[in-house]
Amino acid sequence: MGDLLFVTVVGYDRPGIVAGITSAVAEVNGNIESIRASTLSDLFFMSMVVDISKINCSKEELIRRLKDRALKIGVGIAIEDEESKSKTKKLIAFDMDGTILEAEAIDEIAKRAGVQREVAELTRRAMNGEIDFEYALRERVRLLKGLPVEVVEGVAEGLPISKGAEEVIKTLKSMGFTTVLITGGFDVVARKVAERLGFDYWFANKLGVEDGKLNGEVEVLVSGGESKLEILKKVAEAHGIDLEECVAVGDGANDLLVLEKVGLGIGFKPKPIVEERVRAVVSINDMRTILALIASGRLKEGREG
Repeated sequence: MGDLLFVTVVGYDRPGIVAGITSAVAEVNGNIESIRASTLSDLFFMSMVVDISKINCSKEELIRRLKDRALKIGVGIAIEDEESKSKTKKLIAFDMDGTILEAEAIDEIAKRAGVQREVAELTRRAMNGEIDFEYALRERVRLLKGLPVEVVEGVAEGLPISKGAEEVIKTLKSMGFTTVLITGGFDVVARKVAERLGFDYWFANKLGVEDGKLNGEVEVLVSGGESKLEILKKVAEAHGIDLEECVAVGDGANDLLVLEKVGLGIGFKPKPIVEERVRAVVSINDMRTILALIASGRLKEGREG
C-alpha cells in the first residue's frame, strides 16, 4: 500500500493531453501501470494507475507537478492514493458562490444597493483567506441595510448557474449520491438554487428582514471551514456515510478544511490557496468535469479508447 497513485484527467479533447500528463510522470521515473482513455459527450477523460515506488522526488512533488501540468494544458485532474480510491463515494457537497453559481451572489446584490466596490473587496479578501470570513460576512451585510428583500429575491432568480450544473446534480442523484449545498451565502439565494437543481439538502446564513427590508443583520449558521465541516459530518452521519466516502467541491479559503478532510476534495476554478493544497483541481468552466473526475468508472455513457 502507498506505492500507487490513481490519476484521472478530464477536459475538452485536444492534442497533447496524454503526452503532457504522461511525460510529467516519466520525468520523475514514475511507471504507468495502466492507462484508459474514454469520452463523455464532448469531454475526453483518462484514467491512469501510476507506480511511484521508484520516483526520484517526493510524492507531494509529483502531485504538484501533475497539477501544474494539468492546469497548463487546460484540463482538470484528480490524484488519489489507494485508500481514497478504494472508498466508493456516496455523498457530494458543493459550495454555492463561485462554484454552483458563476457569480458571487452578495456582489450582485451589492450592485443593487450601490455598495458594489466595498462589498466586492471584502469578498475578495475573505475568499483568498486574507481576513476572517464571518467578520467579512457581517460587514458586507451591514452595507446592504435597507435594501428591499424583493430586490434580493429578484437577483437570486437571475443569477447564472455554472455550465453543466443541472446535468451533474441530476446524474449524481440518479447514481445514488446524496447531494448537499453548503454556503456561507444567504438563505434567500440558496433556497432558490437548491430547489432549481434538486439538492437533497441546503444550508446557508439567514438574512435579517424587518418591514420587507434587510436590517443589516445576519444569523450566521455557516461561517468558516469548521462550520461547513460540522454540517457535512452531520448529514453524512445521518446517512451512515464516512467522510472518506464524501466528495466536496469548492473554490475559496473557507472551503479548504472540508476539501482536505473528505475522501476527495475538488477545487473548482480555485483561488490560489485552494489550488495549492488540494489534490484535485478544475480550471475549466464546465461542471461536467466534476462528474468525470469522481464517477468515471460508474458512468454508463462513454466508450474506451
